[in-house]
Amino acid sequence: MGRRTTSFIAAVATVVGSLALVRLADAVGKRELMRAALETDVEAQVITRQYDSLQAVRQKLAQDEQFLNYRIASLSRREPYLVINRADQKLTLALQDKTILETKFRLWLAKDEEDEFAALPRATLEVLSKEVRTTWCRPDWLYRLEGVAPAPDSASRCVRDAFGAGAIYLGGNLVIHGRVSDEVPPEAIDHTYIELDSMPLKTIVDAVKPGTLVLIK
Repeated sequence: MGRRTTSFIAAVATVVGSLALVRLADAVGKRELMRAALETDVEAQVITRQYDSLQAVRQKLAQDEQFLNYRIASLSRREPYLVINRADQKLTLALQDKTILETKFRLWLAKDEEDEFAALPRATLEVLSKEVRTTWCRPDWLYRLEGVAPAPDSASRCVRDAFGAGAIYLGGNLVIHGRVSDEVPPEAIDHTYIELDSMPLKTIVDAVKPGTLVLIK
């Protein structure tokens, strides 16, 4: 009887010991898996940062290539061109490799929640059209919004030089012009615009024409 009891206890002890070893091995295995997962995650983050860095370099090289092609095109055409520098908020009027005029600008967004760089993306554009004088006429919907009857004649509707001494249209809802007249309500402005002071604006409007190259960088 005593031997059987001893044998049973020994067997139970063996099973318990085996279970303990299995659990210990399982715990060690889980720790190793967690450690390996963390190391893999760190390596993935490093690779992602390297990829993002390479993409940034690639975009910069593409921009430099675009700018070089732009300069070559402008030099061959021997015509003025515009460079809009977003980071410095400067607009340059140049001819071949010479700067004719450089001026600061202010960027006004069509929607307040828009990002400035998204509203003014890197691009190579051409001037689509220009106006030497800017005239704005109050639309019917604005009269209705104000709760008044629309004016019957255009003379009382229109504001001369509403956007300064001229306007240059670049497409994509983007315009270069001067300070907006106080007579033009904010809700009537439906475009993103680069605002210039009157003197540099006049010089630039006189210098450009439809087809003039415009580099946004």
